[in-house]
Amino acid sequence: MAYIPKNRIQPNLYTAGDEYFIPGTNPNYVGFYYALYTGEKYTGKNQNDKPNYRLVPIEEYNIQAENNPTKVEVLNNYENLVYGELRNINNSITVYSPQLYYTQPTEDNYKLGEFQRFFCKKRNEFVYLEISESDYNKLIQQDTTIYYYNWVPFSISWTLTGERDKVYYINRNMVLLEEKNKNFYGLGRYLQDDYLKYYKS
Repeated sequence: MAYIPKNRIQPNLYTAGDEYFIPGTNPNYVGFYYALYTGEKYTGKNQNDKPNYRLVPIEEYNIQAENNPTKVEVLNNYENLVYGELRNINNSITVYSPQLYYTQPTEDNYKLGEFQRFFCKKRNEFVYLEISESDYNKLIQQDTTIYYYNWVPFSISWTLTGERDKVYYINRNMVLLEEKNKNFYGLGRYLQDDYLKYYKS
């Protein structure tokens, strides 16, 4: 960014959240920012406090999300955005959120007696989503076409066959282990405690 005279900058502003976001990242920015005479706002106490990412009013994000909740066109991919991980494609990138998807076990899975179910948890919130293996892999690989920075991916080995009561407790215990080991409170409730889902005797 070119040098801007101090008399054209309002420095040391602060937002506690729910006002601005950095395009292509978490939509809720918390921290210091400064404002230019043009009305534009950037992260940092002033232009010397790097990095300086442009802030966009969160209302614009909400409008985009309302118009298309599963796919948000994030405009103005500024230099060094998201630590240089996002690709600059005609000055814009298209990023989507992981989608609800129920993987169905195959006959081979039933012969094996188990299969993998794929999930993700929203960072800093006890919000869960069952997703496809494709979205799971993109989150694991931190693919920049998906909001990987908002979600923690995980999978559960799900038992399909055997004695009914044993299958129930095996799956229940797998979920309880996820809740305990990863502090994933409420995962069982998200699954509606349906530990016999996909079960065949």
